Amino acid sequence: MKLLHLYRRRWWLFYLPLLALTGAALWWSAAGWRARPPMQVVISAGPQQGGYAPLARRYAERLERQGMSVEIVYSQSQASALDRLVKPGDASVSFAQGIYAPAYPSLQALAVIGQEPVWVFSHASGATSLAQARGLRLAIGPAGSATAMVAGVMLKNAGLDLADVVSSPLSGLEAAQALQDGRLDMVFEAGSEDSQTVQLLTRNGTVQLLGIDHAGPLAMRQPALQPVLLPQGSIELRGDIPSRDLTLMSLQTHLVVRTDTHPALQRVLLDAANNVHEFPGFLQRQGQFPSFRGSDFPLSPTARDYSLGERPWLESLLPYGQAQWAELVLYAVLPILVLALLLLAWIPRVFDWRINSALNNFYGELKFLESEMQQVATQNPMKLRGVLESLDRIEHKVIVLDLPPEYSERWYTLREHLAADRERLLRLRAR
Repeated sequence: MKLLHLYRRRWWLFYLPLLALTGAALWWSAAGWRARPPMQVVISAGPQQGGYAPLARRYAERLERQGMSVEIVYSQSQASALDRLVKPGDASVSFAQGIYAPAYPSLQALAVIGQEPVWVFSHASGATSLAQARGLRLAIGPAGSATAMVAGVMLKNAGLDLADVVSSPLSGLEAAQALQDGRLDMVFEAGSEDSQTVQLLTRNGTVQLLGIDHAGPLAMRQPALQPVLLPQGSIELRGDIPSRDLTLMSLQTHLVVRTDTHPALQRVLLDAANNVHEFPGFLQRQGQFPSFRGSDFPLSPTARDYSLGERPWLESLLPYGQAQWAELVLYAVLPILVLALLLLAWIPRVFDWRINSALNNFYGELKFLESEMQQVATQNPMKLRGVLESLDRIEHKVIVLDLPPEYSERWYTLREHLAADRERLLRLRAR
């Protein structure tokens, strides 16, 4: 009987393969079914003396509270920092001004996390607007930097070209010192108000901060630049800096990642952003940032869901690392184990059902023979020999059955019924 052959080899044919398959499924789910988010984050922060370095340290502090390992890497320029982010494996997240968006289509924004005014300084006795910059010596920063790109756009808006000025790649404190020494006539600086360059030049009585004319049309031509009002005395109230309201242009600061960044990592970065930027600041209202509107980079779908309050419920209950393991156990390991246990419990029941069906089939044949035996005995006793042969065939099949020990009682009971019917049949023939 093939079923009994399978039953005797059930461990090799069913249980062990099922256990092996379960182990393989568990390994596969842990390793590749849903890639677990990294526990190590690399923040590409740009120049070590730049404005993003302290911001990166604030993010690192929040992420480490979630049990993550954070490394901050620095580059010569912000463009180099974004180049590092574009390469998979080199960095996880970076900060970028919106004017970089066309050059990095493979990056997406998690949120807008701030705005950086574009500061234009000149000698107090010098030019009072960009339109007067023709032939002057201008520090616009290194080629390819955000400051250099913005300077080119703003000069063009003023009716000038870079060829109309003497441009210098100096930036930061070096450019500020050159302006104070008279080696430069104008300095462009794109950065926050607490940068050393801005703090130094706004408090220097020989230097003036210029407002931008025709800011609205400029914003229409270059959406990455938006006008921002710098109120009188907003930098220093006692010193009345600036001495009047000024219209500046500003760049939006974005928290950017690659498109293949794990959604869970994106959400924990957004949690950190909410914590870092929750309080009001210079030219920033409370709750203004992080913002999911008006991004110069494409907004991440995960960030869009996050803005709507959509996130896995486990991440709302557990810390970052624990939530990912809990998700793996709940959605992968537990279903696999439950299915495996159900199959392990189902296999013996199938065998039990099939063996009982076989035994019940013999009882059915025996019941039919008993009815035939009684009918033949009363109508045609000569046919009792055929009934006996049928009984012999059934008994032979039962004898050769190789049943498991737990079915021995039913097997012996069936043999007793066969013996009783044989004895009865022999008595009928002896009449």
